[in-house]
Amino acid sequence: MIPVRASDYLMQRRRVTEMQWSRFISGSAKVRERILRPDIYASWQRCALQLSPYSQAQASIGETYLVQQRWQDSPLRAAAQREREQIMQLAREGSLVAALADMHGYLLWSFASAHMQARAEAVNFMAGSDWSEEASGTNAVGLCLKLGAATTVFASEHYLAFMHDWVGYASPIIHPQTGQMMGVLAISSTWNHHTPLGQAAVCELARAIAEHLPIWQPRAELELQALGTPKVIFRGQVQRISQRQLEILCLLALNPQGLTLDSFHAALYGDMPITISTLKSELSHLRRLLDGQIGSRPYRLLMPIWADFIDVWERLRSGRVTEAVELYRGSFLPQSTSPELEEWRYCVDAVMTRAVDACGDFSILLEKMRLGSRGSVLVRDRLAELLPEKTPS
Repeated sequence: MIPVRASDYLMQRRRVTEMQWSRFISGSAKVRERILRPDIYASWQRCALQLSPYSQAQASIGETYLVQQRWQDSPLRAAAQREREQIMQLAREGSLVAALADMHGYLLWSFASAHMQARAEAVNFMAGSDWSEEASGTNAVGLCLKLGAATTVFASEHYLAFMHDWVGYASPIIHPQTGQMMGVLAISSTWNHHTPLGQAAVCELARAIAEHLPIWQPRAELELQALGTPKVIFRGQVQRISQRQLEILCLLALNPQGLTLDSFHAALYGDMPITISTLKSELSHLRRLLDGQIGSRPYRLLMPIWADFIDVWERLRSGRVTEAVELYRGSFLPQSTSPELEEWRYCVDAVMTRAVDACGDFSILLEKMRLGSRGSVLVRDRLAELLPEKTPS
């Protein structure tokens, strides 16, 4: 039972939040931003660009076979094995729903107490549902993925109206070796069961799950992922770098023989009015970040490197088209305006389009759809072509 004082506080908090939400969705200038957490308000602003607050009554849910396959293949399944019984016991005792989500916001596993089972099913808070911010508005899972940090979303802080009776707590599951977010642990209940202890419990359980994640084996000292969602891993650690710095690393990877300063400037900036000293400054910063592993005269990488775009290209050149399709995750640096990288993007995209069009292996295409990669638009079209036409009954 919630103490009367706490209950009064929660009801007041809900009323205030509901008022701010109503003003926001009506376009009123009277939204008092200082009452709202900045991350909640920013999420509402993003959601308003693509979602109607009354557009749906539940989260979307995927095909059963895709749900099961995602869970079977996820490293979270084995990592959470020891903690799942504790999570389920917590859910039973506290009238809660618990779930594990992947990096795209899909729930891989869920468990609801008897009290919350019907409520969870009513909004599709169950395995297979999509709780990314783009699909389900402001919610604990989606916001956790956006922030890369633990968060709580209470009552009308949810952007979509059908979640206003809920409170959600979520924490990222961070690989202790690489620092990479592997997924999200979320626990939810009805708003009147909100307690600050909920967030603390989720964070502690997420850390316990992370401790049992598999040891990551690097492909090379430096790994570049630039197809779809970019990522740079140096000596097992994910590096936070700018778009421009990623472009510099990609150019170095594509030119192992090295580049002079002038040719580097032309390949990166083209005719843009950017000085040579700016490029030298970027290179100096990257050299410090990578422990001095960038040489000069010519500029080149001094360590083993693996890059997904080079791997895909080499597989295509050697006729291993199926392997290339499996590895492809999306367009090569789609935001880049570097002349050389734009040319590479055009080549990779053109060849991959033909490769996907020629791929007749239904299982491979289905696997790419299951992974939810950014390259799956091409895959979806090809799958539609391979599906047998329905015959009139």
